[in-house]
Amino acid sequence: MLIVDDSVVVRLMLTRALEPLGAQVRCPASLAEARELLGMTGHAPPAVDVVLLDQVMPEMDGVSFLREMRTHAHLQELSVIMVTAVQDEAQLEVAFAAGAMDYVTKPCPPATLRARTSSGARLTRALRASRERALELQSANAQLADLNAQLSSLSMTDALTGLANRRAFDRAYDYALAQHTRSGMSVALLMVDIDHFKRYNDALGHPAGDRCLQQVAAALRGCVRRSTDVVARYGGEEFAALLTDTDLPGAAAVGQRILRRLTEEHILHPEHPLGHVTVSIGVAALPDAQQHGLKDAADHALYRAKATGRNRTVMWRPGAD
Repeated sequence: MLIVDDSVVVRLMLTRALEPLGAQVRCPASLAEARELLGMTGHAPPAVDVVLLDQVMPEMDGVSFLREMRTHAHLQELSVIMVTAVQDEAQLEVAFAAGAMDYVTKPCPPATLRARTSSGARLTRALRASRERALELQSANAQLADLNAQLSSLSMTDALTGLANRRAFDRAYDYALAQHTRSGMSVALLMVDIDHFKRYNDALGHPAGDRCLQQVAAALRGCVRRSTDVVARYGGEEFAALLTDTDLPGAAAVGQRILRRLTEEHILHPEHPLGHVTVSIGVAALPDAQQHGLKDAADHALYRAKATGRNRTVMWRPGAD
């Protein structure tokens, strides 16, 4: 408990009256010392539960000092009891508005002072406990939100390759089609399939096949650079790249970039005629494939890429076989 009063006599009387409570009572000799004890000067404050504050002091009136106290976050819950010589309703109203929780008049019966001080201490501890629970809840909610974000990310990410999964792709695809319908913005789709992947697994085993998928995924991610585009593992050894605001020639250029990248990386494939991993790519774009359907058109182009020798990019055009 802290007694802030300019009168030595009053400080002594209040201290003796509070002795039966068994609490530590501090009586700073000046407001500067009171500020230090309350942690208003940057020092770590002691555990103060109640301040008995004189309403009239020569250096600064009690209400002004109270307002100064309330500007410090760690003193927001601290119970302040005004000590006044005269019960002035107007002055008390100002004090309560500034953040006082109670008042006592001089001289105050010791039993009344102890009762009000004890009540103030309980209120302080209850308010502090409530704030701590609120902070704990806020922290828990933040952790939960972070966990939910991670789970949401995981639910939209292919665990093996780190690319978007089929669910994420389908959502992005529907959004891109809606954008095209509203604004006429061109949308392109690349369907990418690893050539002779079954032979790769049969020759080197599934763990090696998983590493191959990861390497191809990294190559695709490096070739599709815009943040607005989506590269996804579509299923098995098949990938998809959804490119917004991109026409058919632009998408085909991305496909060629992917082919060159994989040639440069030269991922060994013992059962491939070229000795390294290649992909076949089917490319389609809206509005060219509007009637046929973007996915079907890209799939059809991919089939033609496979049928005509693999390791190539084939564009779907209206009237194509």
